[in-house]
Amino acid sequence: MNSDNSIPSAKKDNVLNIGVEQNFDYFFRQYYVALCFFANSIIHNDEDAKDIVQDCFIKFWSNDIVNEKVDIVKSFLYTMVRNRCIDYTRKQKTITKTKSILLKSEEEFEHFDELVFAEMMRQIFDQIEELPETMKTILKKYYFEGKKYKEIAAEMNTTPDAVRMQKTRAIKILKQKLPPHIGLLLMFLLQNLGQ
Repeated sequence: MNSDNSIPSAKKDNVLNIGVEQNFDYFFRQYYVALCFFANSIIHNDEDAKDIVQDCFIKFWSNDIVNEKVDIVKSFLYTMVRNRCIDYTRKQKTITKTKSILLKSEEEFEHFDELVFAEMMRQIFDQIEELPETMKTILKKYYFEGKKYKEIAAEMNTTPDAVRMQKTRAIKILKQKLPPHIGLLLMFLLQNLGQ
């Protein structure tokens, strides 16, 4: 056996031909710690970094890439963890900005409870994730990344009017799916995040 804990028949540029479960186990043992360190270097939160890496391995388990070449899998894992860390960072920035907006409007939310706020934000994020892919992408780019209609249209190969229409439809769907009190919070947040 090689000193790097690789499987005897596995070379860095070859496919592991030992079965899906053994392949997964091999990659988990090889890269879990390094991926956690990598994720933590991006988001600076050890526990959340571990959660992100575990989520990526769950997705990896259900993906056919588990039978690909070692270098391809390694690249896939690092890219997936990096992308999840970027999403995590964007969500954290949005939550921080939202809290700041609410603190500025303290008289409107005088007795606002952190737990209630967290639960309401979770419900909003969950509903955004359930939107059709185009609407979800447009909302994230507009509100979370701060992009303008023209930028989004160029990235998505469409017109600014189509982007605006999809954003409007997405908000309408969210308002219909969310309870009224959370819908009001959503409207307040979107109005302030879109500025």
